[in-house]
Amino acid sequence: MNTMISFPEDLTDFLIWVRETTEAYWSKVSSEELIHGAKWLPLSDSQIDELEATYAIKFDVEHRAFLKILHTIDKHYEIEEAPEDEADYQITAEQKRIAEFWNPPNRPSYFYNWITDKEWIVSRLAWVEDMLMGSISGPNTSWLRSWGPPKETMEEKIVVFKEWFQKTPALLPIYAHSFLMADGGHGLKPVISVYGFDSIIVAWSLRHFLLRKFATELGLTAKYYNEEFQEEYEDMVRGIPELDALQMISLAEADIPYWKEVLRYYHHQYNYNWWEGFWVPYGNPKK
Repeated sequence: MNTMISFPEDLTDFLIWVRETTEAYWSKVSSEELIHGAKWLPLSDSQIDELEATYAIKFDVEHRAFLKILHTIDKHYEIEEAPEDEADYQITAEQKRIAEFWNPPNRPSYFYNWITDKEWIVSRLAWVEDMLMGSISGPNTSWLRSWGPPKETMEEKIVVFKEWFQKTPALLPIYAHSFLMADGGHGLKPVISVYGFDSIIVAWSLRHFLLRKFATELGLTAKYYNEEFQEEYEDMVRGIPELDALQMISLAEADIPYWKEVLRYYHHQYNYNWWEGFWVPYGNPKK
């Protein structure tokens, strides 16, 4: 691996490089693999404008560039058969309706296709707020310190939460339950896997997300040996300045408007085993 590699600095050039490199890789994999011959399906400006109007959203500059150059590929997830005990489980019509809202029966594209995966898009646009609300109203009764003392009633809690949520940089779906954060006026714009207050960092930026997601296709992996466990493992290659810098970002030190408090919600004072960064040692960072 050539550790002297540098990635295109301009975002458009970077996304084009990702597109060309991944498509070239997929063209050479076995024809028996689902990803064989995959192609990206970019959107036009007019299509993106229409999506913003339809869903009353606004794509950030980086997200819009992603949609214009990449967007999704012409492949879908494979359908997994439900276990027999689950297949026979009886649910009410209302339970089925709710289940199918969060997990529509049709197969989503490998990345969400904003044109054809309409049910998935509607579901994921509601996902972030609903997951957080569930954490607040559920058994965990989650509550951010910045909101002050917990309110007495659920109605009061909802008011506080919604006032906060309206101020947060938008999280728009990009892949599975991962969302790209819009510009918050300062700091990072990470990709976040959202499960209520148990949300985690997937990548520190859109660039980082694509480098990690397609590390194999982009030739960015290497084999290393773990002396402690006496075993070989694969990881992102070390020695590329931009990639090293991204992998060494610490959540404790990162500037992430609003969402940082959610991401560190379970980082208790005396818990020394939490995640702080991809190559950052586990430990008890500065509060």
